[in-house]
Amino acid sequence: MLLHVAAGPSGLSRLGLSVPKRQAPRAVDRNRLKRLAREAFRQHAARDLGLDLVFTVREKFTRESEKPWRDELLSLLDRAAVP
Repeated sequence: MLLHVAAGPSGLSRLGLSVPKRQAPRAVDRNRLKRLAREAFRQHAARDLGLDLVFTVREKFTRESEKPWRDELLSLLDRAAVP
């Protein structure tokens, strides 16, 4: 997974998601990834820092890889939240 971070124009952070068909061929899986990412973002402290965040999925997603994928997402959010 790749994370791009930039300073945003407002006090609240914004989230962008890029999930290519190559990494999650089924629309159900792409939508699930997006829901998981939005929920993790909502619960994380990086939400209030005024950052623009764009996540790009670089590895194939399967139901079995959901937990490690979420852990990596939270790790990236933690690193983005450090000033």
